[in-house]
Amino acid sequence: MSSHRLLILCLILCVQNYSCNEGSLLTAVRRSDDLRGSENAETTNLRSWNGQIALHRRRHLGNTHGVLNIIGWGTLLPIGAIVARSFRKSPLKCDEWYNLHVVCQTLGYIIGAVGWSIGMWLGNSSKQYSLRAHRILGIIIFTSSTAQMFALCLQPKKENESRRWWKICHKILGYLLISMIVANIFQGIGHKDHAEKWKWIYVGILSVLSFCALVLEIFRFVMPRIHR
Repeated sequence: MSSHRLLILCLILCVQNYSCNEGSLLTAVRRSDDLRGSENAETTNLRSWNGQIALHRRRHLGNTHGVLNIIGWGTLLPIGAIVARSFRKSPLKCDEWYNLHVVCQTLGYIIGAVGWSIGMWLGNSSKQYSLRAHRILGIIIFTSSTAQMFALCLQPKKENESRRWWKICHKILGYLLISMIVANIFQGIGHKDHAEKWKWIYVGILSVLSFCALVLEIFRFVMPRIHR
């Protein structure tokens, strides 16, 4: 197994462990907050203050969850897909396209998985964050992105006949995954404070990515005809 595949496997295992530890750590924080609230139950003002702190903390974690998933799954993974499509042969051939693709996918997966683990904890600890459709789609996305990361490590060699089918499956799952990610990000944004602000920020990111992809596709179509 090549060194970069071994590195990806190690990173996946680290993310899995982090997700478990993150949930345990955040649960411990929640219990300590509850304990502090019970110890100070005699003072109404202090209880109210503790409640405001807990609410502020949840909002901060919710914002962190959103930012990490927008950066990781919602931006880096699409960039990795653009690199794989447009930098491999045409229109912008780059000898390091595969390494760039792996870096984007790996960083996107790790950042998104950390954001996902925070979102799962918020969903388990508060009815306010218990968004059923958003949660289910998030689990599907995490499972699919993990499968894609393992697929990078287990891809057949070029001379293997099964490599063609591996590439087809990898590409189809990748595009489906990006579509689900975009839909789920907007699903989550709809339940946040200042939803319009969040929505337009991500619309701006998608617009830039779409414009770059469109320009590269035009070059892909035009350049072979220019060089005839």
